[in-house]
Amino acid sequence: MNRRAGFTLVELLVVAGIFAALFGLMLNGFRPDASGQVRRDAQSIVSAILAAQSRAIGNPAGAGLILEPAGATRAVATVSAADMLPLITGSCTDGIPPSNRSATTAPSVTISPSNAASGELASGYRIQFGRSAPGQAAAPWMDFSGGAGGNGTVSFRTASGQNAQNTIWPELGTGLPVVIARYPAKGEVLVDLAKTVAIDLGYSGIGDGADLAGKGAIGLTFDSVGGLDAVMQQVGTGTAAATHPLSPVYLLVAPRKEVEAGTALASQQAVWVVIHPQTGRVSVSSNVPQTDTDATALRAARAKARAQAVIGK
Repeated sequence: MNRRAGFTLVELLVVAGIFAALFGLMLNGFRPDASGQVRRDAQSIVSAILAAQSRAIGNPAGAGLILEPAGATRAVATVSAADMLPLITGSCTDGIPPSNRSATTAPSVTISPSNAASGELASGYRIQFGRSAPGQAAAPWMDFSGGAGGNGTVSFRTASGQNAQNTIWPELGTGLPVVIARYPAKGEVLVDLAKTVAIDLGYSGIGDGADLAGKGAIGLTFDSVGGLDAVMQQVGTGTAAATHPLSPVYLLVAPRKEVEAGTALASQQAVWVVIHPQTGRVSVSSNVPQTDTDATALRAARAKARAQAVIGK
């Protein structure tokens, strides 16, 4: 009896169906996991924050990070190191204390720098009186805004709780020593987010405050004990401004297409990176999607981010 060679059409169709199913499973295995990528990038951001805190400890100038949006958008794709410039040292020769000692601002303070030109005072954002060298005991840090010709304005950090009842203006004496911290410069890129992921400056911010979109490069700087000292806007423009937060700082990490569309607050894939300024603790929490995009919805999302268990814990 002769045996037939080859396969029947039904057998070929069955084998083809098996191969098609296996190929489909393989494609699903290689398909990018959007939610997983967002979380991995969020953890990379946390690692960069913790590394900056570690670099800041024991360093009088501190350390930090810079978040630079892509062009005029609200999406941040890279996190860079903040190169902290050396502290300006010198002396105060006039304007301290102010004539009204209960005032919170001394508008015309004269500084004679010893290791920098007078014009470099314009890059200063905080000042400490009574310290002639790093490590010496001194008065608390105060806000500083440098002007031309060695003049500047010194203010209490009222947002951080300084007031006329708990903060004392120093006495001038003869050449009162000062140190001045300067705005940082952008350093090397530490985190290069995936093309599909971004930090949404539109929904990121301090406490329940306004967003950070449209405010240029954002700086996060840590002091010499690792606490979050300042959140800066317009870093590198010559018109930078610093805020000293008491409330947590929130960074929303989400799929980039949702960030650019302004819908990241409703995303199930988005996560929050939360920095607690006093303790320096950093947490990552999943976003609870919101149906609205107004300030009330933002406050609700941030409150839920604070209350949630940290991802991976």
